[in-house]
Amino acid sequence: LLGLLAPLASAQLSREFYKASCPDAEKIVAAVIEKKLKEDPGTAAGLLRLLFHDCFANGCDASILIDPLSNQSAEKEAGPNISVRGFEVIDDIKKELEAKCPKTVSCADIVALGTRDAVRISGGPAYEVPTGRRDSLVSNREEADNNLPGPDIPIPKLTSEFLSRGFTPEEMVVLLAGGHSIGKVRCIFIEPDATPMDPGYQASISKLCDGPNRDTGFVNMDEHNPNVIDSSYFANVLAKKMPLTVDRLLGLDSKTTPIIKNMLNKPNDFMPTFAKAMEKLSVLKVITGKDGEIRKSCSEFNNPMPSTGGSVIRISSANPEDLEGLSSGGTQVAGIVSQGTKDPWHVKTLKAAGAAHPKKVTGRHPKLRGAHPQ
Repeated sequence: LLGLLAPLASAQLSREFYKASCPDAEKIVAAVIEKKLKEDPGTAAGLLRLLFHDCFANGCDASILIDPLSNQSAEKEAGPNISVRGFEVIDDIKKELEAKCPKTVSCADIVALGTRDAVRISGGPAYEVPTGRRDSLVSNREEADNNLPGPDIPIPKLTSEFLSRGFTPEEMVVLLAGGHSIGKVRCIFIEPDATPMDPGYQASISKLCDGPNRDTGFVNMDEHNPNVIDSSYFANVLAKKMPLTVDRLLGLDSKTTPIIKNMLNKPNDFMPTFAKAMEKLSVLKVITGKDGEIRKSCSEFNNPMPSTGGSVIRISSANPEDLEGLSSGGTQVAGIVSQGTKDPWHVKTLKAAGAAHPKKVTGRHPKLRGAHPQ
């Protein structure tokens, strides 16, 4: 049943969803994105990662945007998300839209539209983003901890993770190519000895990351064009000139190496293939119809659930009979409340680097109560 819900939900999206209720919505989004990119060309990389981390954890539902409380954790605090950025960009767009069309445009749509525009302006392809997403009423740290792939994940496992979400190996490769052709990576996530790296490239990495820079330094994902989405990723992977282990592993795996070589030999295929993959990612397990809510502020639920105990989730108030639809794909609330998690890859990496351990909050959430948000 759950497998059928996602296609049905995405079918309710429309290119003209805001035609009557907020006709200038996409123009407002595009104007803010253009301004932000002029101020900081790295905005596109931040938004691409923000979209991927939101959608891949449990659907494109803006759950990653919710701020944690002192006694309630949220998806934003998950280990893989501690270096995600772009939240202030989404907040600025939301502020403009609320002034023009109050309580109309969802934060989930803002993330999808903003990323699309940032990709296009940064040299990537134009692609379709239908609208009508609703915002989640749940933000679950543990889902992000467990569902987001790490920078050194084995390729068979990575491929399995993508396949479980409906992506082919080729779509997986081009999504990584687009996302990892721009932006920067923190030095603590770079493991030169984990898999072969070009000696000259490794020497340049060492200059940027050795010593005191290990905890604070950054390296460009593409050493030549870090702010332009292009097909250079494939040559860099095969030359072993990528900072992240996962990218170098792609160039060694027997099933992904042919895909990378094919993209290298047919560079014109990358943009349209990446566009189709982004369209697919942007509608992954969306919430539509009457489920979820349209948040007034992207970092807060409209009716936050009060709590006196710790929890690995933040959740909006709801009637017990309204539990269906609280999260992407109709996931039951009972299935997402849990008792914490073991240290995954990102916690181990931070420990090894001497960084602060992300705060872990455990305990069950009190019984849901109150009126369903409107």
